[in-house]
Amino acid sequence: MEIGDMIEINRGQYKHWALYIGNGEVIHVVTPDGPSRVAFCSVSSSSGSLSCKGTITIEMLKDVAAGNTYKIHNYLDDEFKPRPTDVIMGDVDIMRGHTIEYGLLGNNCEHFVTFLRYGKSKSQQADDFMKNLFIGSGLLSGVVAVTVVAAALAIKAFT
Repeated sequence: MEIGDMIEINRGQYKHWALYIGNGEVIHVVTPDGPSRVAFCSVSSSSGSLSCKGTITIEMLKDVAAGNTYKIHNYLDDEFKPRPTDVIMGDVDIMRGHTIEYGLLGNNCEHFVTFLRYGKSKSQQADDFMKNLFIGSGLLSGVVAVTVVAAALAIKAFT
């Protein structure tokens, strides 16, 4: 295992992600009450929007895995170039202990780890969930149709 490796931890119905930082330690995003609770979320009284928080922590990989299987999974290496180790570790030093906005589909532990490794946030797990949701509900064809119409209107506006 090398510094900057993305670690995929199998939690059954989902994968938790952490980034290896050496000496058996990883950095990852956790929520105060764990992944199955929503107590870390609050609703704004003025806008009605939902706000969730996650804390960036450093722990031993064996403690984070908690008996679950895990593997190195740098699945975006063919798409993006990993950042240099010193850049990654500089961000680790800055980010540790901070609280960040958290969202299962928009800013989750996988987004965090891919940002540290590549400088770009991406979550295949969230993308797959949304794709399955759209396909399962029959919304995908509608989304494609709306996208095609919007693109056609945009092209017409510029011609």
